[in-house]
Amino acid sequence: MEKNHRCTVVRAITFLITAIVCLILAAHAGAAAVGKAYISAQDASKLYIVDLSKNSIVKTLDIFTPTLLEKALPPNINDVLAVGKRIFMTVPGPAISPAGVNEIKVIDSRSDTVVATLKTDMTPSGLLEHDGKVYVVNRYGSTVQEIDPQKLRITRTIPFSMPKSVPMNPPLFMEIANGKIYLAYPGGISRPGGVQILDLKTGKAQEFIDFVHISNYGPLAIKKVGEDKIYLGGTHNVAVLDARTDKITKIVSISTKDQFVQSFALYGNKVYTANGVSTVSVIDTRDDRFIKEIDVGFHSYAWHLRAGIAATEHGVYVADAGRGIKIIDVTADRLSVTLATEEPIGAIAIIADK
Repeated sequence: MEKNHRCTVVRAITFLITAIVCLILAAHAGAAAVGKAYISAQDASKLYIVDLSKNSIVKTLDIFTPTLLEKALPPNINDVLAVGKRIFMTVPGPAISPAGVNEIKVIDSRSDTVVATLKTDMTPSGLLEHDGKVYVVNRYGSTVQEIDPQKLRITRTIPFSMPKSVPMNPPLFMEIANGKIYLAYPGGISRPGGVQILDLKTGKAQEFIDFVHISNYGPLAIKKVGEDKIYLGGTHNVAVLDARTDKITKIVSISTKDQFVQSFALYGNKVYTANGVSTVSVIDTRDDRFIKEIDVGFHSYAWHLRAGIAATEHGVYVADAGRGIKIIDVTADRLSVTLATEEPIGAIAIIADK
């Protein structure tokens, strides 16, 4: 009987050890499966690569070398997009000129090296993937260019013109829905903002949606959050656009601070907005309801700089212009980790390991 008791104890201990080992292996496997974040410097001169399982910068790619004068100039806004195992990064350069940098760098995430360079029209900014193609807005080139992400070549150029006779700020970002391109023209002092709609197939200009009654400064950020719903970022608020009727159906107040909505990230039924004063607002997309505003290191001077944001099941990652990489716990919607960077950062994209 004593022998049977000892056997039972041994089996119990063996089972417990096996369970603990399995938990440890699962934890390690989960950590290994997190992936990497690719984060651009504000001026696109560097690309920081972050191992999300360790929350540490593991590599920095030098994209181009600006002069001291160029470093002092306000940066032209760029973007970073993950497509499969590749990262596409717009590099407008410091000059607004056809002779400027005007490139898209393509990085292979398996080797973390630049594998291709595509020359674009003037000052490429926002990137978007749609229906197996990559699209780029060339802000001062007044074109949208379509890219084959497999062959890595530009296959189509769609010109656009200013929708009003008065001066306007050219678009930085766009969305595509229901066969239409939505170009977001950010407003400014004495400059009206709004959304110009183009036919995706023909490139022909359609309706212009005025934004001045919603916000004098916006829309800068634009994001499709459902099959027929687009969010537009203003100041203090987000407008909800119905892509079927092309009408704004709701305005969601998200902050009392003087801030710009710089970018959006969609995770589950929630949208996270990166605001230009180092806060993040959370919206429930099911009823377009404001949930909360998260302070990730408020500073008023960052309103004019690009703040990027990306979301995964492991967290929401904010590329904060003045204060480094901020990681938000998606279960509690609160700031959990801050990673410092040597330069102001902006656009961000994540490739998750499977």
